[in-house]
Amino acid sequence: MTVLVHNLEEKIVIFFKTYGKYILSGFGIGVLTYFMMMSLNLVNDLDGIWHLSNFIAGDWEISLGRGLQRYADRARFGIVSDSFNSMITILLITIANVLILMRFNFEGIVYRTLFLTICVANPVICNALSYSYMSVNFGLAYFFSVVAFISIKEKIVNRKKAIAGIVSGAFFLAISMAFYQAYLCLTCVLMIMYMIKMLLEKQNTKKVFRYVGLCAGVIILGGTLYLLITKALLHRADIQMASYKGASNSNLLSMVKYLPQSLKQCYLQFGNYFFIGKASSNLEFIDVVLIGLLVIYLSAAVIQFIKLFKHNIMSSLLFAIAVVLLPVASCSILLIAVGNSMTGLMSMGIVMCIVMLGIIVPKEGKVGFWLKRIYLFILVAFAWFQLSAVINDQLGLKEGKTATVTLTENIISELYDEGYLDEQQTVAFVGRPGNNDRFAQSTAYQMANGYAQFGCWSTDARNNRVSWEGVISNFLGVNLNLCGDSEYQKIIMLEQVADMPEFPSEGSICIIDDIVVVKVSELY
Repeated sequence: MTVLVHNLEEKIVIFFKTYGKYILSGFGIGVLTYFMMMSLNLVNDLDGIWHLSNFIAGDWEISLGRGLQRYADRARFGIVSDSFNSMITILLITIANVLILMRFNFEGIVYRTLFLTICVANPVICNALSYSYMSVNFGLAYFFSVVAFISIKEKIVNRKKAIAGIVSGAFFLAISMAFYQAYLCLTCVLMIMYMIKMLLEKQNTKKVFRYVGLCAGVIILGGTLYLLITKALLHRADIQMASYKGASNSNLLSMVKYLPQSLKQCYLQFGNYFFIGKASSNLEFIDVVLIGLLVIYLSAAVIQFIKLFKHNIMSSLLFAIAVVLLPVASCSILLIAVGNSMTGLMSMGIVMCIVMLGIIVPKEGKVGFWLKRIYLFILVAFAWFQLSAVINDQLGLKEGKTATVTLTENIISELYDEGYLDEQQTVAFVGRPGNNDRFAQSTAYQMANGYAQFGCWSTDARNNRVSWEGVISNFLGVNLNLCGDSEYQKIIMLEQVADMPEFPSEGSICIIDDIVVVKVSELY
């Protein structure tokens, strides 16, 4: 035991001595990128606004299959600090990215810098950080998803270590999924990319098959361990899986039954990222960059396939299968969440797929020489677009927050001036602020991703109420008695409310059944 601890300490020291500069660089890039978000305490209004000072995950998170979030929150005493949580998350993601650099032995300072930049400065991570109260849990899921891959990489050669590799990899994968399931995509992409690397290095096909077996073992055993952890936590809390996002329908039978549809959905969502989703960015010309990356991907794959075919037919077939499965790997969460579509928060597998295409791009010959340089040039453009999208999203969050707070202040001032709040009367805010005519929407706000358009939250009774509560209590420090969800549902069905103008027009505030109703916008 003492020897094992000593060896582990030695490996950690060597790791930080060798890769410490990359950790500092990646962390620095992350802090600089998200400085605006951290300094201004910017969060999204999807539910980031609901918990701004203290939060510990409970039964709801367990019912979503994210049972370990409760224990990570307890380890931080439930303290929610946007800047502190964001820095912990950025550090976890950076260390994981450096582990990837180490395992794949990427060459060239330019490529390494681009890799570290893109993997931390992108809308997926920005979205994760906008959930300040659970961003650390996203960081832990990211970190352990990478460690799950790292655990098997060194176990390929030694058969005796294979079982240990499968067990350790499965353990870390189960932990990752128990924090947040979507980073399964990250593990799958890394596994397939390393398989491609082995094939392009013309390693023995038996070794490749052994590696594939290790990966399959990790996924199967890891998934089983995750299910056991989830079942145990559900039983302990005496609750059922929630129906939210199809969580309750996720089981082996449904995955097998709907596998053809799920595979089709993976390819559709992968294509949407390039042609419709525009890399979670509304910036101009990003589609040109993405299509360029897709062309590089397909061109490099064809060239490498022909080379391998001349060398070894089996290797070329395995390579073709790996290339075809990359879109499935990058969207593999859809194989579990049957019938769902990818959200921005689930897209890290696709980002990783793009930034690691350098593995497939040939390095020999004139064609390889120019293809590699074109790829690096397009990757620089992609990094710049991603960074710009993140900055723009933070501007959207800031301007949306300012507009929402200003409008809310005006409404509350009007309520006090007119004497509506003298007796702590119940209030109902009908509609969301983002659709009010007085709500300022700059170009940055309109170009921002959905999560960053603060003030355009869900209009259902509960979400509308808790989002208004979050703005009023957290940003204005005011305590208002907002009406319950059932009363609100009755109010919005009334013709009287439909005929009311929106604030600040005369008649936008009235009393209905002893509830002060403020019509903020027509969208409710």
